[in-house]
Amino acid sequence: MDEFKLNRNKATAIETVICIAVAVIVCLGYNKLLFDIKLPNGVHAQVLDIMDYVSNNVLMPIVSIGTCILIGWILKPKTVIDEVEKTGIKMGRKGLYTVMVKWVAPILLFLLLLKSLGILTII
Repeated sequence: MDEFKLNRNKATAIETVICIAVAVIVCLGYNKLLFDIKLPNGVHAQVLDIMDYVSNNVLMPIVSIGTCILIGWILKPKTVIDEVEKTGIKMGRKGLYTVMVKWVAPILLFLLLLKSLGILTII
């Protein structure tokens, strides 16, 4: 609303039209717009299957990697640990947390992304 200088009614109407258009495309994907695409994981898919595949196997790992980069490298784990300890509870295994967020999780998430895209086939 702020970005496009719209009131709440106009913004809601625009969002409703977009949602209905996408819903119609998904519904027609099982009859008039029926097609068959083979995904990198070997599954044959239609419109809804492709949307599900992209959100689960591509977008989730990318967002997770971004979160690890934000917490591990930009905000620094010490900031997060200090915030937890402000409640009076000491955080154990600070070093393990730092290593996991900075290195282990992003590497494993990247491998998961490559695997889900069909690029990494040896695992």
